[in-house]
Amino acid sequence: MRTILFGNSYGGYLANLCAKIAPWSIDFILDNSSFVNLFGNIFRLIGFGKEIDFTRYHGTYDDTLFKNIFLYLSDKTYWNNNKFSKNYFSNARKIIREPLNKEHLIIQSLYPNPKYILYHSIFDERSPFKNKENFVHILKELNFKVEFFAISQVDNKFIKNLNHGMGLST
Repeated sequence: MRTILFGNSYGGYLANLCAKIAPWSIDFILDNSSFVNLFGNIFRLIGFGKEIDFTRYHGTYDDTLFKNIFLYLSDKTYWNNNKFSKNYFSNARKIIREPLNKEHLIIQSLYPNPKYILYHSIFDERSPFKNKENFVHILKELNFKVEFFAISQVDNKFIKNLNHGMGLST
């Protein structure tokens, strides 16, 4: 039985993370617009940003429910930035969550691994194209099977826009 993981944005990130953890159990990764490292303020997606500044690093927010009230929402997390805490979000805990880690990819390449099919807009405003391009370069360098589609045009059938996700999940 074949195992195919598909994900758009965060779902693609999770698919790539599954391949990192258990590459021998997955046959194909179909990834649309995922991020491959915890760049910039992306750590807010694990609820950690609220500890730094919840108004800047929230998971999401709503400013339409109430007039003059902003509702900031974050995930619950045990991680913190206290170096003396058992829940300190150390660099080791960060890089284990990043598919784009060359040392880890070298180890992953020693096992049976999936074929990667990746789509990413060169104009993606949420997940930098250069990060995905670097990920693909390392995968190819390590002889992973990779098909990479750098999207630069709208076809209105499959690709509906050039923003993050390219309108594929709608």
